[in-house]
Amino acid sequence: MSAPNTPSRPVDWVSLAKVLLPSWVAVGWLAWQASWYWSHKPEMSFGWIVVILCGFLITEVAPSLPPLRLKWSLPAVVLSVLGLAALILFQLYQAAFGTMPASLMALAFGSMAIVTANILHAYGPSALGTLGFAFYFLLIALPLPSFIQGLVISNLQNFVAAIDEELLNLIGIPARRVGSIIELSTGKVGVDDACSGFRSLQSSIMAALFIGFLIFRSWGWRIALGLLAVALAILGNLGRTFYLCYQGAANGTESVRGVHDAAGWSVMLFTAVGVGLAAWLVLKLQKFQTSLATEAAKEELNDLSERPKS
Repeated sequence: MSAPNTPSRPVDWVSLAKVLLPSWVAVGWLAWQASWYWSHKPEMSFGWIVVILCGFLITEVAPSLPPLRLKWSLPAVVLSVLGLAALILFQLYQAAFGTMPASLMALAFGSMAIVTANILHAYGPSALGTLGFAFYFLLIALPLPSFIQGLVISNLQNFVAAIDEELLNLIGIPARRVGSIIELSTGKVGVDDACSGFRSLQSSIMAALFIGFLIFRSWGWRIALGLLAVALAILGNLGRTFYLCYQGAANGTESVRGVHDAAGWSVMLFTAVGVGLAAWLVLKLQKFQTSLATEAAKEELNDLSERPKS
């Protein structure tokens, strides 16, 4: 359950900062190591925005946190030990080989293990779904290991190219797919990394997680929004690549370069508006479900009150 649905109270920010000091250190270290990618990789520059959003989420959930309990539990101890071990291993690896996306995964595991242990010790398991999520949200901004990202991108490329091939042939434009390349009568149009839809997919998931956490009460509705966001990202990118292939077939493959960037911005706009509309639709469905449940409860109470007493 998100913060707006639980009672709030004034926040002692100094005490909160002290209690969560291990989390600040662990997450700060993780953000510092990832900042190189945010500054030097254009596709990862949104990481700076994610940091700001994480801070916003923390301020949103802080008033609804349960009372401090400061009690160690076995899971908290185990996670603390595992987290420290992962951080030490990362530091040793970094000293020998430098920082890479795969090694950042070890740092991310160690940092989030420390965060989880800190929250369990300070507030208990009930705070993991709120305060924990605010910290875990940073994970969306980390670069994936090359073998994972390559696998995702290649599958997206082949999927998009296969659908484009079918659609083009369906409207009478001869097309043949060779891997992620569409062969047309006027030349070849390649579905490269930028056209795979990976970036728009990543952005859509980030937006769905953020919006879903703020406005939905249950994880079921949040997941529904996430699935809709993924579908919108894929649909938007299919529209983009189909348009580029159609442009290449109609005006020659050289003309694709002139509309490539404009098509990319159009997909971003489509996805942003689509996620907003999807959130509105899911919110309406949630309210409708709540109203049905309320009406059913009222009818059940009326039936009970009308029954003759024995």
